[in-house]
Amino acid sequence: MAFDASHKQRPGGVNVQPRVLLVDDEPNVLKALARTLRQDSMEILTAPSGAEALELMRAQPVDLLISDMRMPGMSGAELLSAAAKEWPKTRRVLLTGYADLESTIKAVNDGQIASYMNKPWDDVELRRVVSDLLAARFLELENERLAAELASKNAELANLNANLEAKVRKRTEELHYSYEHMVTLASTLASQRDEENSRTVLLDALMAQEIAGLLGMSSEETDAMRKAVMLSGLGRLGFSDAMLDKPYCDYNAQEMQQFRQWPVLAEAALFGVPALVVASDFIRHQFERYDGSGFPDALAGEHIPLGSRVLAVVRDYGDWLAGRFNGVACNASQARHEIESQTGKRYDPQVVDAFIQVARRYQHDHLDGSELCISSEALKEGMVLSRDLFSGRGMVLLKKHYRVDSDIIGKMQHLEQLMDEPLEIHVYRDADHIALSGEVGS
Repeated sequence: MAFDASHKQRPGGVNVQPRVLLVDDEPNVLKALARTLRQDSMEILTAPSGAEALELMRAQPVDLLISDMRMPGMSGAELLSAAAKEWPKTRRVLLTGYADLESTIKAVNDGQIASYMNKPWDDVELRRVVSDLLAARFLELENERLAAELASKNAELANLNANLEAKVRKRTEELHYSYEHMVTLASTLASQRDEENSRTVLLDALMAQEIAGLLGMSSEETDAMRKAVMLSGLGRLGFSDAMLDKPYCDYNAQEMQQFRQWPVLAEAALFGVPALVVASDFIRHQFERYDGSGFPDALAGEHIPLGSRVLAVVRDYGDWLAGRFNGVACNASQARHEIESQTGKRYDPQVVDAFIQVARRYQHDHLDGSELCISSEALKEGMVLSRDLFSGRGMVLLKKHYRVDSDIIGKMQHLEQLMDEPLEIHVYRDADHIALSGEVGS
């Protein structure tokens, strides 16, 4: 569905069309993008380079920025990163090819994009993504306008005479209802487009796409699986707040029955979309287990679609990190160990092997501004751990706030050689300002 630009306003009450800036160094690509989007009611701007795009944005507000990844001079990732710092509320979309996977992962890890699309793009999918992002942007603007209007009305209420208490009460109730309605609408959209959740889904899709490559899946299956990852949570929309607020292990019988309906309901939501037939099949079988003990159809081994087997691993990895299984959030090492421990039971061994190869490169948890994630080779004497250090099997090796010395650094590197896998080491940027409470390496 196209974005409805009628009656949309920026703060100040001025009716405007949404403004979209397209950036690509190839004129034919710009023309094709513009031709696709001009079917909808929006103002289209174009720029052949990142530098010219930034100049245009400084001259006039832009609601949505769509940029190609590979351009001379400033890359698309660099442009979107610069735009995010100067205009954080502008939505940003990256057009990328399979060859740009490394750069795309970095752009998502840095939190700089709202969405990405593979080239060549699908016109219908492009228009849907643009429509959704513009709707979210103008909801923010409407929020700002209503907040300003509410502040103005509250000021008027403060000046009313005490004899008008009844009128004030009635007007306050009307304003409260209007405000609550606006907050509910914004909250509904935010729950689906929350920056962190959106980033996690994008990382899951990229991870699944890379796993698919290692498993030799076709481009059509890979694309279907990417869409399945993005849409797999549809069945959760019907969950009550109580279900969403508790770990799976605490579900009662009724809640577990509803949980088991998740994949079927998610599949049903996509019945009418021919282009998502394969993706919906992957979604239906995402809770099948490799040993045949899953649901809804008790499929086993190779009878489970490969896309579903990948989706199960990627989904459960995120659930362990978020603490959805038992209420205790795992770190990345512990989550990977939980996945490995179910190899051959819940999960396809080949899928787990591919997952382990790629999972370390995806940062699902944001680093605090005071810390860094570094390799053992980059460790220096005097650095202080900002998190507990775990082995690949989830065992605590060193506690948070431990100050490392040359001896412990050597032991870390030796352990990595024995395990044949790198440790995930988080340290404070400035160890001189950390209270160590006596926890210092000898």
